[in-house]
Amino acid sequence: MGLSCGAKCAKGFLVTFNLVFWISGCAVFASGVYLLVDKDKSTLFRLFAEPTTQYAPHQWLAWALVGTGALVFLGGFCGCCGAIRENRALLVTYFIFLFLIMSCELAVGILSVIFQNKTIEKLEGLSTLLKDEYGIDGATTEAFDYAQTKFNCCGVYGPGDYEDSTWRSQDLGKGDLVAKTCCVLANSNHLDPRPTNGTLCQSADSATYRHEVGCLEKLEDFVRDTTMLLVAIGCGVAALEIFGMIFAMCLCKEV
Repeated sequence: MGLSCGAKCAKGFLVTFNLVFWISGCAVFASGVYLLVDKDKSTLFRLFAEPTTQYAPHQWLAWALVGTGALVFLGGFCGCCGAIRENRALLVTYFIFLFLIMSCELAVGILSVIFQNKTIEKLEGLSTLLKDEYGIDGATTEAFDYAQTKFNCCGVYGPGDYEDSTWRSQDLGKGDLVAKTCCVLANSNHLDPRPTNGTLCQSADSATYRHEVGCLEKLEDFVRDTTMLLVAIGCGVAALEIFGMIFAMCLCKEV
């Protein structure tokens, strides 16, 4: 028995949808990899990393995107084969794949918001981290230096964070009042900062050659921007998959 006109349309739409689905899978996979391997983001993520895992919560969600993107390829293969061969078993498998992927994407979006709120709450503790670890732990030091260079800020709440820090008390800065990355720089290299006027930057009152604003607000914006990216990917792909599930069920009824 031949397919009805509606079933033929559903078959055509499903094959076309899978091309879009595969492209979206590539985008999801690439987004996850980008969040994991981009050096700038990885450096900032060190400030939010859990002590036990050395991973920030958003980095775990990035791994979830990588896994989901790979799952999309498998699901898309079942969908194409099921539509072309008009195989009910493959179409049902495809429907299940879509449902699982949609659940994963929605979970990523929801967890992103939850992790955002928890991460922002923990940001206030960064002042303690700076005071205890700056100049002591290399990864933490680089993360703060990068943030101060990128966002043109100093400390978490301001230059005063350095006053009772280990870095200051042990004279790791060799007499400096603040890190060199707190200064207005002639370059943008946080690993080799070159203040435009190092002497005035390290003076007690130097608003011209030293950044006086803390990094807290900029770091909060970074967390929110990362969350928005994860939510947009998760909810956007989940919405797309609803159409695939509809086409799969329409075709499944006819074969």
